[in-house]
Amino acid sequence: MSLFNLNRDIPWFFQYLENYYHIFLNMRFNYKEMHINDIEFSVELNLQGFEGLIFYFYKSKSRKLIFNLFRHSLDKLYQISGLSYDLTEYQSNPLDFIIIPFGYFKEQHKFNISVQSDTKALNYDVFSWSPSHLFKNVKSVIKLDNQYNELIPIDDIKGYYFQLPASFKGNQTNRLFDLINLIVDLLKTRDEISNQPLFEPMDLEIKSLVSKSNEFLFELCQTSVPLEIKSVIRELERLKFNIESLTKEEIFNWLDDIIDFYSQKS
Repeated sequence: MSLFNLNRDIPWFFQYLENYYHIFLNMRFNYKEMHINDIEFSVELNLQGFEGLIFYFYKSKSRKLIFNLFRHSLDKLYQISGLSYDLTEYQSNPLDFIIIPFGYFKEQHKFNISVQSDTKALNYDVFSWSPSHLFKNVKSVIKLDNQYNELIPIDDIKGYYFQLPASFKGNQTNRLFDLINLIVDLLKTRDEISNQPLFEPMDLEIKSLVSKSNEFLFELCQTSVPLEIKSVIRELERLKFNIESLTKEEIFNWLDDIIDFYSQKS
């Protein structure tokens, strides 16, 4: 396995996530300019053209794993706030932040990631990993050399965004249970020398993840709402958010425009 354009050791999580499609943020904090070691940061994720579930996780401390799961509908934006990182334990290492999508990408999709921190300057690179199952269980003379692909932002008149390579697909939703089992296994791991647990207890977090998984996967199994109906709902939501600044006549005109436009389409 090689890391494309990534001058560092293999990320700690790779042995667990090699068979998952995932997005990898390689974050680096400028700790030399500041005196604060407990970093607070947020991640804004704008993933367009994808519908399904989004899972993220990272190590806030050497023994502390942080993770959560989101139900993502088309063109939804997430502000993941309240994240923290103890730099005193990682003076020479970057923060590895992993995003794992479960679901479906449209052919034309794009996403944007923004990381903000008030306490320290930071920069980051974005990589994608597409697993290769070719000859996975077969002895072969062919050597597979998967790579992390660095994503270079595309810039246009609307601003910059990232595009995932064609080989990148969303993971099947049933693989989420494999991921939960993986986290449970991590919780059971112990240091070979000291025989101490490698991670702090995550019982409550895992129960919450199981609960969300059951709820979200049940929602995904329901009959899907036609895209045209979703568009009508989004227009009504736009009207709701702007209604305080509109006159009575403008509200009626807006509703008439929605009715006229979508009645012609049908």
